[in-house]
Amino acid sequence: MVSEGNAQPTRCGFAGDEAPGAPRVYVLPAPVAPAGAPPEAARRLARQHARAALRSLLAHDLGCAPEAIDLSDTRGQPVRAAGHERIGLSISHEHALSLLALCPDGAVGVDVVRVPAASDADELRRAAHLFLEPNMAAALDQEAHEATFSIAFAAAWAAHEARLKCIGQPLVEWSSALSARLAGVRSAAVELPPWAAADHVAAVAWRAAGLGG
Repeated sequence: MVSEGNAQPTRCGFAGDEAPGAPRVYVLPAPVAPAGAPPEAARRLARQHARAALRSLLAHDLGCAPEAIDLSDTRGQPVRAAGHERIGLSISHEHALSLLALCPDGAVGVDVVRVPAASDADELRRAAHLFLEPNMAAALDQEAHEATFSIAFAAAWAAHEARLKCIGQPLVEWSSALSARLAGVRSAAVELPPWAAADHVAAVAWRAAGLGG
């Protein structure tokens, strides 16, 4: 697997990525943490690396130096660039890789999920019925083979989390109110490169400015 800390973001495709106003999505391998570093230190290093990459991408778009980009850093809140709040930004981390998204004029959310172990299927089915859209949870029930179910669950979960991030909503149980808030939010599976796609799935969600939230 690619894991060099100085690797550059790789742009990823998805259905609808050429539409006007669609976001751009990039995958980035996380840097290798020092030997013996605790998991939180490795995650912090990956987060810093991803934010630096996002800052560079945004600076290129705006024609300025990366140092001129001031990104917000409030845990649980979407990333924002001071003075450029109309540009949607999103970051997701999972097991040695990060996903970045930029939307020129609207909200965006991105999520990457490591495919869970097939042995966790029963617990994941319960989570699906608690948090996911009922039709999506019902569709997952049709996946009888545990390995196939794990992949389908990861894809559905990534799409759901991406949509939640797009509207700035933490994970909550499914409700009619949540369904109404998610109306108009588009989502698509992200095409990861081979080094990342072996055990991960990812999704992006976006909504053009002016559609409410």
